[in-house]
Amino acid sequence: SDVSSASGGGGSNAKTTTEKILERAHSPPGTWPPLAICPEGTTHTGHVMIRFATGAFRAGLPIQPVIVSSPFSSRFGYDPSFSCANIVMHIICLMTQPMNHLHVKHLAVYVPNDAEKKDPTLYANNVRRKMAQELGVECYDLTWNEKLRFERAEKARELGNQRLAAKNGGVVPPMPIFTEDAFGNPLVEKVESGSKKKND
Repeated sequence: SDVSSASGGGGSNAKTTTEKILERAHSPPGTWPPLAICPEGTTHTGHVMIRFATGAFRAGLPIQPVIVSSPFSSRFGYDPSFSCANIVMHIICLMTQPMNHLHVKHLAVYVPNDAEKKDPTLYANNVRRKMAQELGVECYDLTWNEKLRFERAEKARELGNQRLAAKNGGVVPPMPIFTEDAFGNPLVEKVESGSKKKND
């Protein structure tokens, strides 16, 4: 097997990966094995879908979306998705569970229309919306760079701020505000009710 890695933050490595994708896409059938691409470029809890990178969609060819999820009990289980966690503790916590589930769902092949073939961003967004509908989740316009700001390591947080500032005219944008936790529980109401009690 052949694996090509690219961080969700972009850069020269991501550009090289896009070139490899296009090379394989335009090669005669049978030249390469099927190519699997993770367009989000990172892992997360799966309760939303973040922005897709456009490398997989630049060839303008049909693709088959595949949804990979790892369900767990929100009350008794440990979230098996690796997201902003210490790798050693993550492995230990996974081993405390009798089993970890991985669900894989293949959707119908998505054939792009003429507009999507000309615009990889439109193509990526429409495929993401289709996959989000299947999962029953919302689409968030966040990337790997935003995720870095929530990492435990200070270097990772600094890197996230630097990359976001570079794309925002040298200004670090404010942190995103979430109104719900990973399980859909409202966060804003809790804060408001807490402040109301203090005022009373």
